[in-house]
Amino acid sequence: MPLPNMLDSLRGELRELGLSTGMTVMVHSSLGKVGWTVGGPVTVIRALLDVIGPEGTLVLPAESPQISDPSTWNDTRVKPEWHDTIREHLPIFDLLTTPTTMGAIPEAFRTFPGTLRSNHPLVSVCANGPLAKEIMAEHALEFCEGEGTPFEKLYRLGAYTLLLGVGCLLNGERVWVEARNMATDGGVHFPTVGEQFIDTGAVRAARVGNAEAMLFSTRQLVDFAESYFRRVLV
Repeated sequence: MPLPNMLDSLRGELRELGLSTGMTVMVHSSLGKVGWTVGGPVTVIRALLDVIGPEGTLVLPAESPQISDPSTWNDTRVKPEWHDTIREHLPIFDLLTTPTTMGAIPEAFRTFPGTLRSNHPLVSVCANGPLAKEIMAEHALEFCEGEGTPFEKLYRLGAYTLLLGVGCLLNGERVWVEARNMATDGGVHFPTVGEQFIDTGAVRAARVGNAEAMLFSTRQLVDFAESYFRRVLV
């Protein structure tokens, strides 16, 4: 009968995957896919931090779509006639207290000692390590995953991406802000980009706990995706 995931076992599996000392890594995770872990999500975080060491920087998403405009929610329980009331009373984004909906590991990481959070009301990012302050320094409201954001910093810093099983104040006043962003793909191209990128051999794959995990260079993926879209859309 297999044992539950433990700190030592997770550290060993992460090292086998290719995670190593000094890396800057953005982790997208599912604790449910990792499986039952002694100590829960905090053990996963400690394993990640232990493997990259004090010279590495760990980054996780901390999105909070629950404070977006209610008319954009995909929640059939919310009646259209409630929208104005919800807008009026919805809590304002707060770096310290607004929870993330990204799962148990990101939510535990959000309040982990030493973790910093970027100041974006919907798609904030958390980081812990020597580069955390630099990565969190700015997060543009518009095109929130492009220039002037932690995602651009991760690209320029040569960070890695690890797939582990997988509100607003202006001038002290409460306001609703409409910001431009990239349109969603709707699943048309991104699965193909992922499959073709894996075929290049740039992705390391292994099991971490019960989860299928993949580790790859963020910059290589972005450059590959850019070349793909220039080829098929121009």
